[in-house]
Amino acid sequence: MSTWSTPERVEPPIDPVDERAALEDRLEFHRTTLLLKCGGLTPDQLALQSVPPSTLSLLGLVRHMSGVEAWFHEYDGQPDHLYFWNYVPGSAASFDEVDPTRAADDLASYQASVARSRQAVAGLSLDEASPGEDYTLRWIYLHMIEEYARHNGHADLLRERIDGATGE
Repeated sequence: MSTWSTPERVEPPIDPVDERAALEDRLEFHRTTLLLKCGGLTPDQLALQSVPPSTLSLLGLVRHMSGVEAWFHEYDGQPDHLYFWNYVPGSAASFDEVDPTRAADDLASYQASVARSRQAVAGLSLDEASPGEDYTLRWIYLHMIEEYARHNGHADLLRERIDGATGE
Protein backbone atom coordinates (compact mmCIF):
# COMPACT_ATOMS: atom_id res chain seq x y z
CA MET A 1 0.00 0.00 0.00
CA SER A 2 1.57 3.26 -1.08
CA THR A 3 -1.03 5.70 0.30
CA TRP A 4 -4.52 5.45 1.73
CA SER A 5 -7.23 6.64 -0.60
CA THR A 6 -9.22 9.77 0.18
CA PRO A 7 -12.95 9.06 0.47
CA GLU A 8 -15.76 11.26 -0.72
CA ARG A 9 -17.62 12.78 2.22
CA VAL A 10 -21.30 13.69 2.10
CA GLU A 11 -22.46 16.60 4.24
CA PRO A 12 -25.36 15.62 6.50
CA PRO A 13 -28.60 17.28 5.42
CA ILE A 14 -29.73 20.32 7.39
CA ASP A 15 -33.28 18.98 7.40
CA PRO A 16 -33.03 15.26 8.25
CA VAL A 17 -36.09 13.09 7.75
CA ASP A 18 -36.16 12.01 11.39
CA GLU A 19 -34.03 11.51 14.48
CA ARG A 20 -32.57 8.18 13.33
CA ALA A 21 -31.55 9.60 9.96
CA ALA A 22 -29.97 12.61 11.70
CA LEU A 23 -27.91 10.37 14.00
CA GLU A 24 -26.85 8.00 11.22
CA ASP A 25 -25.94 10.82 8.83
CA ARG A 26 -23.86 12.64 11.45
CA LEU A 27 -22.07 9.44 12.49
CA GLU A 28 -21.26 8.61 8.86
CA PHE A 29 -19.95 12.14 8.39
CA HIS A 30 -17.56 11.64 11.31
CA ARG A 31 -16.51 8.15 10.21
CA THR A 32 -15.63 9.53 6.79
CA THR A 33 -13.87 12.54 8.30
CA LEU A 34 -11.45 10.24 10.13
CA LEU A 35 -10.60 8.46 6.88
CA LEU A 36 -10.36 11.80 5.08
CA LYS A 37 -7.69 12.87 7.57
CA CYS A 38 -5.72 9.73 6.65
CA GLY A 39 -6.21 10.04 2.90
CA GLY A 40 -3.14 10.40 0.73
CA LEU A 41 -0.71 9.46 3.50
CA THR A 42 1.77 6.61 3.46
CA PRO A 43 1.72 3.93 6.14
CA ASP A 44 4.82 5.48 7.71
CA GLN A 45 3.11 8.87 7.89
CA LEU A 46 -0.02 7.29 9.39
CA ALA A 47 2.11 5.75 12.13
CA LEU A 48 3.88 9.01 13.06
CA GLN A 49 3.23 9.80 16.70
CA SER A 50 2.35 13.26 17.93
CA VAL A 51 4.77 14.49 20.57
CA PRO A 52 6.27 12.60 23.50
CA PRO A 53 5.04 11.32 25.84
CA SER A 54 1.89 10.83 23.71
CA THR A 55 1.78 7.77 21.45
CA LEU A 56 -1.18 9.09 19.47
CA SER A 57 -1.05 8.60 15.69
CA LEU A 58 -3.58 8.58 12.88
CA LEU A 59 -3.17 4.82 12.51
CA GLY A 60 -3.67 4.43 16.25
CA LEU A 61 -6.90 6.43 16.03
CA VAL A 62 -8.21 4.20 13.25
CA ARG A 63 -7.32 1.11 15.29
CA HIS A 64 -8.96 2.60 18.39
CA MET A 65 -12.18 3.41 16.56
CA SER A 66 -12.31 -0.15 15.20
CA GLY A 67 -12.68 -1.26 18.80
CA VAL A 68 -15.00 1.56 19.87
CA GLU A 69 -17.44 0.55 17.11
CA ALA A 70 -18.05 -2.57 19.23
CA TRP A 71 -20.64 -0.57 21.19
CA PHE A 72 -22.94 -1.39 18.26
CA HIS A 73 -21.76 -4.99 17.92
CA GLU A 74 -23.40 -5.89 21.25
CA TYR A 75 -26.74 -5.91 19.42
CA ASP A 76 -25.94 -8.75 17.01
CA GLY A 77 -25.25 -11.42 19.62
CA GLN A 78 -22.14 -12.58 17.78
CA PRO A 79 -18.82 -13.26 19.53
CA ASP A 80 -16.34 -10.45 19.89
CA HIS A 81 -14.05 -10.01 16.96
CA LEU A 82 -10.61 -8.61 17.54
CA TYR A 83 -10.38 -5.90 14.92
CA PHE A 84 -6.72 -5.26 15.34
CA TRP A 85 -3.92 -7.57 16.13
CA ASN A 86 -3.10 -6.79 19.75
CA TYR A 87 -6.50 -5.57 20.93
CA VAL A 88 -7.48 -6.28 24.50
CA PRO A 89 -10.84 -4.76 25.56
CA GLY A 90 -10.26 -1.69 27.67
CA SER A 91 -6.62 -1.41 26.65
CA ALA A 92 -5.08 1.67 25.09
CA ALA A 93 -2.68 -0.56 23.15
CA SER A 94 -4.42 0.41 19.92
CA PHE A 95 -2.51 3.69 20.13
CA ASP A 96 0.82 2.30 21.26
CA GLU A 97 1.94 -0.49 18.99
CA VAL A 98 1.12 0.65 15.48
CA ASP A 99 2.95 -1.08 12.68
CA PRO A 100 3.04 0.72 9.33
CA THR A 101 3.50 -2.59 7.51
CA ARG A 102 0.01 -3.54 8.72
CA ALA A 103 -1.71 -0.29 7.79
CA ALA A 104 -3.78 -2.00 5.07
CA ASP A 105 -4.90 -4.63 7.60
CA ASP A 106 -5.86 -1.93 10.09
CA LEU A 107 -7.91 -0.12 7.44
CA ALA A 108 -9.65 -3.37 6.48
CA SER A 109 -10.34 -4.10 10.15
CA TYR A 110 -11.82 -0.64 10.64
CA GLN A 111 -14.03 -1.02 7.58
CA ALA A 112 -15.19 -4.47 8.74
CA SER A 113 -15.97 -3.13 12.20
CA VAL A 114 -18.03 -0.25 10.79
CA ALA A 115 -19.88 -2.61 8.43
CA ARG A 116 -20.70 -4.90 11.35
CA SER A 117 -21.93 -1.89 13.35
CA ARG A 118 -24.31 -0.82 10.60
CA GLN A 119 -25.67 -4.34 10.19
CA ALA A 120 -26.00 -5.01 13.95
CA VAL A 121 -28.39 -2.11 14.53
CA ALA A 122 -30.21 -1.89 11.20
CA GLY A 123 -33.92 -1.61 11.83
CA LEU A 124 -33.67 -1.47 15.64
CA SER A 125 -35.51 1.16 17.62
CA LEU A 126 -33.43 3.92 19.15
CA ASP A 127 -35.09 2.98 22.44
CA GLU A 128 -33.69 -0.57 22.28
CA ALA A 129 -31.53 -1.19 25.34
CA SER A 130 -28.04 -2.54 24.78
CA PRO A 131 -27.97 -6.22 25.79
CA GLY A 132 -27.17 -6.48 29.48
CA GLU A 133 -26.85 -2.70 29.91
CA ASP A 134 -29.00 0.29 30.85
CA TYR A 135 -28.18 2.54 27.90
CA THR A 136 -30.17 2.70 24.69
CA LEU A 137 -29.17 2.64 21.05
CA ARG A 138 -29.92 6.38 20.96
CA TRP A 139 -27.35 6.94 23.72
CA ILE A 140 -24.79 4.84 21.82
CA TYR A 141 -25.26 6.89 18.66
CA LEU A 142 -24.77 10.09 20.64
CA HIS A 143 -21.73 8.66 22.42
CA MET A 144 -20.18 7.51 19.14
CA ILE A 145 -20.70 10.91 17.51
CA GLU A 146 -19.01 12.50 20.53
CA GLU A 147 -16.15 9.96 20.40
CA TYR A 148 -15.52 10.53 16.70
CA ALA A 149 -15.74 14.32 17.05
CA ARG A 150 -13.14 14.28 19.81
CA HIS A 151 -10.78 12.04 17.89
CA ASN A 152 -11.30 13.89 14.62
CA GLY A 153 -9.99 16.97 16.42
CA HIS A 154 -6.91 14.96 17.35
CA ALA A 155 -6.66 13.73 13.76
CA ASP A 156 -6.74 17.29 12.47
CA LEU A 157 -3.77 18.23 14.66
CA LEU A 158 -1.88 15.06 13.74
CA ARG A 159 -2.42 15.66 10.04
CA GLU A 160 -1.27 19.27 10.34
CA ARG A 161 1.93 18.04 12.01
CA ILE A 162 2.56 15.56 9.17
CA ASP A 163 2.07 17.77 6.12
CA GLY A 164 0.44 21.05 7.14
CA ALA A 165 -3.05 20.07 5.93
CA THR A 166 -5.81 21.51 8.11
CA GLY A 167 -9.58 21.79 8.17
CA GLU A 168 -12.35 19.61 6.87
